[in-house]
Amino acid sequence: MILANDIARATGGWVSPETSCRSIENVVIDSRLSGIDMLFFALEGKRTDGHLHVSEVIEKGGIAVVSRGQMRNGIILVDNVEQALLDAAKWRRQQFDSKVIAITGSSGKTTTRKLLSAALRTSHDVYSTSGNLNNQLGLPMTILNIPDPPPSIIILEMGMNHAGELTLLGSIALPTDCLITNVGLAHLEFFPSREGLAKAKAEVIQTTEPGGTCVIPVGEPILRKAALDRNLEIRCFGEKGDAWFINDDGSYRLYPWDIKLNLQFEGDHNVSNALSALLMAEDFDVSPRTAIRAMENVAPDAGRGRIVEAGDVTILDESYNANPDSTMACLNVLGNIKGDRAAVLGDMRELGERAQELHRLVLETADSLGLKFLILTGDLYNSVKSTVVHTDVLSAEDWLEALSLLRQTVTPGCTVLVKGSNSVRLSELVRLMEEES
Repeated sequence: MILANDIARATGGWVSPETSCRSIENVVIDSRLSGIDMLFFALEGKRTDGHLHVSEVIEKGGIAVVSRGQMRNGIILVDNVEQALLDAAKWRRQQFDSKVIAITGSSGKTTTRKLLSAALRTSHDVYSTSGNLNNQLGLPMTILNIPDPPPSIIILEMGMNHAGELTLLGSIALPTDCLITNVGLAHLEFFPSREGLAKAKAEVIQTTEPGGTCVIPVGEPILRKAALDRNLEIRCFGEKGDAWFINDDGSYRLYPWDIKLNLQFEGDHNVSNALSALLMAEDFDVSPRTAIRAMENVAPDAGRGRIVEAGDVTILDESYNANPDSTMACLNVLGNIKGDRAAVLGDMRELGERAQELHRLVLETADSLGLKFLILTGDLYNSVKSTVVHTDVLSAEDWLEALSLLRQTVTPGCTVLVKGSNSVRLSELVRLMEEES
């Protein structure tokens, strides 16, 4: 049980005697979710300031962590609310001795987390990140909301787009084991090279407790060296690694176990995610067959590989986010589907100086698939649309115009890939197509 006084001590804050002994049921950063005995961190955001909602939180029976205002019942007064959130989570993590598995990578983090959680739950009590709470706000909230008594295994997803972020998250999470899905071409706006990105991913390895397990892709020397320096057991997935797969016309077998895998997720990239999860689960004494059967029951979330039947049109819903590697992987999936196919592609963000080059590369791949049409939305795709010479191209200002063009153009029986960065909001296109079917 967490008391308000525990949070005050962990953050160096002030709390009134009347409030100090109150127990905390849950932690939130959205005042609309607050309630009795919930702890609200009044963060300052781009759109609003949590301090504007403190009175509302207290009226609902909650407790608010604030950095300004009067000393009064129902608040914990600190110097800096965001730092207090980090400090509170760091204190909370130190209260339990559970195994903590950190998962990061350029893509596939959430899918891998879900697959690993399913595998481990066959033999262990598991708590994991929910939704997309994987940054310097979401991860502390996840840790603070770990139930009491804590489970034997905690799986924490960690996102990043700048060097140093995983060092910060790792210093709070104190992982005992770690898994890196891949080092791809995401966030190149903030890194001079892929090597720089690999070094940033290696930060999570450098914060992992010596003696633990580190699961990494084959052919990543920077990650391997970091794991060796940390005295971690290294397990590699991919060709010539500790585990690999063979794709026989869409039928997958995993080796060295020679076991068939039938995921509800499409594509080689998701089988690779499953392999990494399988290696980690094996180190926690879950048999490969048991792990695989559990992973086969995991369904994709909205925007992350879900297949949507919108009337007589099939949508491959990959609308949650996009980078060059994940987009190319999804296009490969689309290319292996029989019948009429098309794609709605939205700009990929945070690619820096290589943005146009990488958007061209994606369009070259899309143009080689024999698609009925491409709908492009975003300044970057539309600035290089002349790359496409064999496929009909339609340009849209935003997701709403892309939806209109799709309705006008798509024919019955067509399979449409929808893929773009979250800020392009192609998830709205998918939602409306599904609702109107």
